[in-house]
Parts: sequence; structure tokens; C-alpha cells
Amino acid sequence: MSVSARPRRSLAIVIGALALVVLTGVGIAGAHWWHERNLPSQASKADCTLAQQIIDEAQKLPTGDKKAVDKWEKDTATLRRTQMKDGYLGYNIAQYEGWVTTQARGEAGELSKKDMVHIADQANSHCADARITLAFPSLNS
Repeated sequence: MSVSARPRRSLAIVIGALALVVLTGVGIAGAHWWHERNLPSQASKADCTLAQQIIDEAQKLPTGDKKAVDKWEKDTATLRRTQMKDGYLGYNIAQYEGWVTTQARGEAGELSKKDMVHIADQANSHCADARITLAFPSLNS
């Protein structure tokens, strides 16, 4: 082995190690970005409080009174759309509203109780930072 080959090999090892460090850093940064990107949005305390208010009011819906149920559904949808800032939480609550009104009308709905439990879990994931746990009473029975 010649004397000039040794410094080249050392240089190649240093460059390889440096490239490995850079690629590892890029990989870690990319993984962090991907993880943060896939976390659920976090709703404000006001949004979560409004969601709980809607859930609570849904328990008072009269069964079989289509006119009252339709009015509640329309009024609640308007309230949710105008007051709730987090659209993902709003979407979950809208699905719950639809399920509850379908049940109150005595109609067969597209979503099962199991589906609604999943949607309730999703809604709660948006209220984690607000430290509010949404209680869905009709799903516990």
C-alpha cells in the first residue's frame, strides 16, 4: 500500500461518516415532521365546550317528534358552523348530530353504534390539549 492511498481512505471514511450523520439528521427531522403532520388538530376550549353543549342538548331530543328534531338539527348545525373554529372536531360532532337525529326519528341510520363510538373517540382526540373529555351518554347505554 502506498503512502498516498492512506490519506484518501481516511478522507473517504470522514466523508462517509459525515454523510451518514447528515442523512440521519434528515431522517429524524422527516420522521418528526410526519408525526406532527398526522396528529389530530387541537380544538380550543371554547370549541370543546360547545361540542359538549351540543352532545348534552342531543340527549333532550324528543323521540318521534320529526318537526322538533328537524328544528334542533337545523339550529344546531348553524350554531356549530358559525361558532366552532376546528373543522375536524366540527365534522365529528356533525356526524354525531346526524346519528342522534336519525335515532330520534326512529329511522335506520347508516352508522352503527360501534361507528359512533369510534367517531366519539376521534372527537375526544381533538380536545386533548383543552383537557376536556367529551361525554357521549347515548353511546354508553
